[in-house]
Amino acid sequence: MSTHRILGTAVAALVVAALSACTAHTGSSTATSSASTASSGAVTGNPDAGLHTVHLTTATGTDAGAAAGHSLRVPEGWRAEVWADAPGARMAAWLPDGSMLLTTGGQGGLLRLQLRSGDRAPVVQRLATGLDDPQGIAVTQHDGDTVVVLGEGSRIVTWHWQDGALTDRRVLADVLPTGGHGGKFVAVRDGVVTYDIGSGTNDSGADRRANPDRAVIRQVDLDGTHDTLLATGVRNGEGLAHAPDGTLFTAVNQADQQPYPFRDGTDRYGQRVPAYIDEHPNDQVTRITPGAELGWPYCVPDSRGKPDLLGLGYVRQPANNPDGSALDCGTVTETMVGLPAHSAPVGFVFTRGSVLPTAYADGALITTHGSWNRQPPRPPSVSYTAWDDASRTLGQPHTIVEGFQTASGSRWGRSVDAVPGPDGSLYVTDDQAGLVYRLTPGA
Repeated sequence: MSTHRILGTAVAALVVAALSACTAHTGSSTATSSASTASSGAVTGNPDAGLHTVHLTTATGTDAGAAAGHSLRVPEGWRAEVWADAPGARMAAWLPDGSMLLTTGGQGGLLRLQLRSGDRAPVVQRLATGLDDPQGIAVTQHDGDTVVVLGEGSRIVTWHWQDGALTDRRVLADVLPTGGHGGKFVAVRDGVVTYDIGSGTNDSGADRRANPDRAVIRQVDLDGTHDTLLATGVRNGEGLAHAPDGTLFTAVNQADQQPYPFRDGTDRYGQRVPAYIDEHPNDQVTRITPGAELGWPYCVPDSRGKPDLLGLGYVRQPANNPDGSALDCGTVTETMVGLPAHSAPVGFVFTRGSVLPTAYADGALITTHGSWNRQPPRPPSVSYTAWDDASRTLGQPHTIVEGFQTASGSRWGRSVDAVPGPDGSLYVTDDQAGLVYRLTPGA
């Protein structure tokens, strides 16, 4: 049984029926990489030509806060609404009853948001406080029980969900390293929890020798046994999800300020070239198998000759691996899907089994937080990439939600996670504005 980041169609139908019995929802309508600068294309990635600007309405009973007066760009016919006021809103998952679990990161809380009919804000229940940087959240069925899995800064914990409350807390992994990329993100399938431990630094090889591990993905059984190493060289694999074929994928934040890696007859090798840094290295979405090696900080994705950013190999990092003795970059796991550099992917979820429109119902949603040190800044966004059963791969992503950033580069919000809801809407979290948005497709 896999994680409940989305709800299956049968459960979703029951939730929608219950909501419809009260009141119907009546929301308002309203690049090719070269050896030099190697631009990866538009600043926003690969925008969908069908996006339209819609004004954000506000659900009854909530406060639009920083989103007041703003708009988003969404697929044609969709509505956009400020659904919930939730300071620090980070990662979301669905309980079997159709309510949302929401982590709040530095706010230290775990919330339950219960859907209500019409354009009303959810009922917000604070399930836990004083947590240690709660980030990744997942829900699964195990031995007849509903189990909630949470990634805190220094531990992975579970609870049973029973009668509207968290019970029977268990620590699966403890004394995990913090600092640097210290957030812990999780995915669950068949009684096994996968979690990431990000690097402590931007690009230091010392992390590869750290004890306990840094820059890795690990697995542990739901009973706390068999905590094992799954993948190495993963700088910051915040996005974790299982594909329709059952395999694990991760979305990775790559390094900043990387030196120019090409020996191309110029004097740029090993130098920090702003035009190169703005577009490299590409962030990554790729499959993880036992023993996978993603190369950090010895090898960086190489997008030369790959304008679609698909199937990327690697090039040696000049400072850490100039002669290839630290790691043979030819042995590194291929990057299935490259993202524009400094996109900062966080949320990552497959949509098969959801009740999203057909165009978005069999692929993956990638939610990016946007860059922190690029000029102009890479905007926050939500993208969709289709899944191909025959090749068991994801295709080129296309932006389906944007608008958190103005033309000048200033931001009023930053997307973190996007999860399909049981009512057919897409719910997007925003930790800067402290909000959750409900994006509802047209009829």
